[in-house]
Amino acid sequence: MEWKKIRQKVFLLLCMTMVLLFLLIRSRVEEPEKKGEQAEILEIPEEDVEEPEEVWQLPGADAVIRVLLLAEDGGLFHEDQELDREYAGELEYYEEEDGWVIVNELPLEEYLRWVVPSEMPSYYSMEALKAQAVCARTYAVWHMQEYAYPEYKAHVDDSVSFQVYHNLENQETTDQAVKETEGQIMLYEDMPVKAYYFATSCGSTTDEMIWEKGDRNLTPYIAGRIIGDMETDKDLTNEEDFHDFITTKHAGDLEIAEPWYRWSCYVPLEQITKNVETWADARAARSADGILLQKGEQYVLPGSEEIGAVESAEIIERNTGGAAQQMLLGGQDGMLKIKYEYNIRLMLGIPGGEIHKNDGSIGEGGNLLPSGYFVLEPVETDGKLTGYQVYGGGLGHGAGMSQNGARIMAEQGSGYEEILQYFYDGIRLARLGET
Repeated sequence: MEWKKIRQKVFLLLCMTMVLLFLLIRSRVEEPEKKGEQAEILEIPEEDVEEPEEVWQLPGADAVIRVLLLAEDGGLFHEDQELDREYAGELEYYEEEDGWVIVNELPLEEYLRWVVPSEMPSYYSMEALKAQAVCARTYAVWHMQEYAYPEYKAHVDDSVSFQVYHNLENQETTDQAVKETEGQIMLYEDMPVKAYYFATSCGSTTDEMIWEKGDRNLTPYIAGRIIGDMETDKDLTNEEDFHDFITTKHAGDLEIAEPWYRWSCYVPLEQITKNVETWADARAARSADGILLQKGEQYVLPGSEEIGAVESAEIIERNTGGAAQQMLLGGQDGMLKIKYEYNIRLMLGIPGGEIHKNDGSIGEGGNLLPSGYFVLEPVETDGKLTGYQVYGGGLGHGAGMSQNGARIMAEQGSGYEEILQYFYDGIRLARLGET
C-alpha cells in the first residue's frame, strides 16, 4: 500500500513537470514573435508629415463658417424652407418679400468634408486631395475675414463664385485628406493667401489681373509660370508668340496627356451676336469697365445703344501667361471692348456646340469657352467672314493651382506641401490655433 502511494506521487510529480516544461517551451517560442511584432510597430512613425509649427490664431481651430445656400436658379431666394438634402450644422432662415434666404452655419472642418469632393474627384491621389484640402481651407479662411453677404452674415455662398459646397456627398478619401491636414492653411508673409485653383493648365498659368478687381501686387504668390519642364524665351503676352505656343504641344508640359490640355472649336459670328445680346447688358451692370462702348476715340459704359450684328472679333491684349485680357467686337452699328477673361469667354461661348479635345474626344460647349488661353483664326465662306476657328488650351481661369497638375505631381511622388509650393510662390504652411 505504501509503495502504491509513492508511485501515485511520482506520477503526479511527473505530470506537473511535463506541464511546466510545455508552458516554458511555448513561452520561448512565442516571445520572439511578440518581440518581432513590437519592433515592427516601433519602426512605423506615428505621423507621415509633421504638423506645421507656426500657428495662425484668427479664425482658430474651432472656427465656424456661414454659407449662403443659393436656390436652384442660382438666385438668393428659395420658394419655401424645405431643402432637398440635409445639411450639417445649423440652418438660419430669413424671410424676404421674394422668398426665403437660407444660411448654413457649421464648423470649418465639417464644411471642407463637403467642399473637397465637390471640387476635386475623390479618386485622385491622396497627396493631391490633401493639397486640395489645404487650398479649400485657406480660401475659406481668406474669405472669413469679412462677409460676402453682410445682411445675412454669410462669408461665402455655395457656388463656383466661391467654392462649390455640398454638390456631392462627402467621401472616405476626401474625409481622410481633410483629417490628415486638419487646421493647415497657407500663409504668405503674415497673411492667408487667396488660394485660387482651376482644373487643367495649357502649360502656363497667369496672375489675378485677369479679373476686374485683381491686383498682382497684393498676391505675388499667384504668378504666371510654365507648368512642366519646358523652357521658353517667348513673351506669351505677345500675340504671335502666344499663337506659336498654344498651337503646339510641348513635350515638357506636365499636363500634355490631359483631355483639356489642347482643344478647338468653331464660333460663328451669329453665335457671338446672340451672346452679346444675352450677356452684354448684364455684365456691364455688374462691372465698372468690363464692357465698354466706343464713343469717338474713347470707350465708355454702354447705355441703351446696341452694336448690331457682330462682324469681327480680335484679341488686343493678353495677361501674364497668355490669357486673353481685352477683345474688340465690331458690329454693324458700333464697337465693344470686352475686358477680363470671364467676360471674353462668355462672349465666345458656344452652348450646344462641339469642342474637340486633346484626346480626340468631343465635348459639348457651354456658355463659356473652356479657358481664356486661345487664339482666333478667321473662317470665310464665299469670301465673307462667317466666324472663327478657336484653338485653345486648358480648362478654367488658369490662376493658382492646376488640379490635374497636382494629381500628376502626386502620382509622380510629390507630397502635398511640395505641390502647393510649386503652384504658389513663397508660401509656407501654418495651422489654426486654439482660441
